[in-house]
Amino acid sequence: MARSYTTDLALTAMPVPAEGMVESIQEPPLNLTSKLPTAPESVHAKHGWRRKIMELLSGDTKPAALALAVALGIFLGCSPFYGVQTFLVLGFAALFRLNPLAAVVASQISVGPLGAGIAGVEVALGEWLRYGRWAMPKVTGAVELAKWLWGHALYSWAIGSALLGGFLAVTGGLVAWGLLVMFRARRQRTA
Repeated sequence: MARSYTTDLALTAMPVPAEGMVESIQEPPLNLTSKLPTAPESVHAKHGWRRKIMELLSGDTKPAALALAVALGIFLGCSPFYGVQTFLVLGFAALFRLNPLAAVVASQISVGPLGAGIAGVEVALGEWLRYGRWAMPKVTGAVELAKWLWGHALYSWAIGSALLGGFLAVTGGLVAWGLLVMFRARRQRTA
């Protein structure tokens, strides 16, 4: 006894298989867990990053080399080259054969509100060194501010970023070196 029914979308007649054919068409039940692809270990960010950081901290890289990578990342992170800082960090890390992960992580100092604050301090520092005053111009709009920044303050920003970035790089490198030495000494005592 063959029946036909219509679908809502196409309104076409579709034949229903005969009763004897239904058993030959049926497939074994699906085992959904065996057919799902497993994600590689690097996809699991929590465990992948934790493992990478532990390898970085307890690896055979000298503390001074990691401290230099952190200092490089902080220095270039404070530079006014927004948009290409990561590429600069990777390039200089490869050039000086420093750890690129440590350098890139340290270069993220200029992300978000902290980056705007650092840029403002750098411009003010550059203005003070060039003209002997901290005062910023009184501008009424974003267009005037952009003109002032690109026409006048870019040189001040570069001077300020070299000084503040250098100071923060030395400080951050020394702190990274001290923490890494303490971490490794602690691990050797417990091992």
